[in-house]
Amino acid sequence: MIRLIRCRSRRMGPGPLLGAALLLLAASLACRKTDAPKVETKTETKSTNPDGSRMTTTTETKQIGSTLVSTTETKGTGALGREKSESQTVVGTVTEYGPGKRLVILTGDGEKHSYDLDEKKTAASVDARIAVGSKVRLDQARDESGRRSIRVVPALDR
Repeated sequence: MIRLIRCRSRRMGPGPLLGAALLLLAASLACRKTDAPKVETKTETKSTNPDGSRMTTTTETKQIGSTLVSTTETKGTGALGREKSESQTVVGTVTEYGPGKRLVILTGDGEKHSYDLDEKKTAASVDARIAVGSKVRLDQARDESGRRSIRVVPALDR
């Protein structure tokens, strides 16, 4: 029986082996991670108003493909003293979601951004269409007293 198989492989030539190798190569190329375009920016704006109050706004943005992480921090001094606020926008894919509990978003750089939706001083609004696997846009803002608002909606394709 070994002889029979051996004869068949000689008759068939290198074709089946070559075909299998090409199929394996094509499969590995198809599974390879593509390099999405990456854009990182950082801006800082400082201003002084006529009343002497000052304001500094810093924005950092990292966009990889159609995912985005942007953080803005505003600090200032004025008639009320020191003021500070923060906001963040994240666009990515939901990997974990417990309605009213927890939300995890994966961005193009492989980072997971986790949000506790039932934390004290947090008001969260999550669109009913959001589920694991959805592409979403999360907007979060935090004021100087520590109150946080979170809004999650389906992301528009860019």
